[in-house]
Amino acid sequence: MRVLFATSDPNQPGAVGDALLARGYEWQVLAYSRPEEAREVLADLAADAVVVDLALDNAEALLRHMLHTAPGTARMVLCPNETHDVALRLLALTHGILSAKDSIEDTAEALIAYARLAKGLDRPELRAAVGALTRLPGVPKLYMAINRALDNPDVDISSVTQMIMADPVVSGRVLQLANSALFSGGRQVSSIAFAVTRLGLKTTRSLVLASELYALGGAEAARADRVRQQCLLASWLAPRLMADHVDPEIASTAALLAGIGQMLPELLLDEAQPLPDVPPIEDEAAAYLLGLWQLPSVLQEAVAWQRTPRLSGARFGVVGAVHVATALAFDRPVDEAWLERCGVAVHLPGWRDLADRMERSAA
Repeated sequence: MRVLFATSDPNQPGAVGDALLARGYEWQVLAYSRPEEAREVLADLAADAVVVDLALDNAEALLRHMLHTAPGTARMVLCPNETHDVALRLLALTHGILSAKDSIEDTAEALIAYARLAKGLDRPELRAAVGALTRLPGVPKLYMAINRALDNPDVDISSVTQMIMADPVVSGRVLQLANSALFSGGRQVSSIAFAVTRLGLKTTRSLVLASELYALGGAEAARADRVRQQCLLASWLAPRLMADHVDPEIASTAALLAGIGQMLPELLLDEAQPLPDVPPIEDEAAAYLLGLWQLPSVLQEAVAWQRTPRLSGARFGVVGAVHVATALAFDRPVDEAWLERCGVAVHLPGWRDLADRMERSAA
């Protein structure tokens, strides 16, 4: 595997290469201090992954160039600080997000985790299993449209409101969810315009996503409603479990997407307990669908490994937050040994109390 770093730090790439070698991965790690150099090299030399330091000039231009010229190359960004908006603005251009505060070991683990995810989701048997399903969740088109609208820093509330109101079915579900205990705060939300104004654009976008993804009719409506409520609870919990340097909105969105596998009844294994190093097929199938929808790898990882977090290494991060949040929301076992390894197990009793309080208030 060949990894290319576009960074002004002359020491980091070599140190990451050494950390990979110490873990048994003999990867070629190349370094360039200017995006223009990286672009020229990519024209002649294929890379499996590129890590772009956002502190460099023209970093975003390099990512956009790669999106069209090297779609098969993993695009990772290195955030120079804790400014969440930077990562969110570029989320659609990247497969993964690293922090400059991460240790060399954490960066190496993140690259290994991406390679492991790519290998796991690129299996003929998984593609065949998904292809054989008679019913798949539809692409959340309105959610995607709102995402594109929010890429514009000048977007206003009225334009998003009009987009939602153009779909009466989704509008009704959004109002229903906006009036739930998780979001209403005891105050009735009577219109989409009021929901968007009071809840904010990002929360409203999450409600649209939940409304589109977890919507079944007939005899399956009750199951879909239950999964939707569990995912909303997980989405509320996940950002409250995060480390400060990881964006809470990413954790919230990943937790909301984590229930997609429950909408694939043909893959569900009723009594089977997942092995710690083998994700259930419904979780992998859900992550595979996110890839088909061209959603970022950071979301695919959290969904694929929501019940097998140790596959992500020893860093809590988004995968850890989604693991704990979904375990508490869906009443699943928590991998306490892995939490000990990550150094966060001491927080688990408080997280359980937080989930119990929210469940009681929502009952």
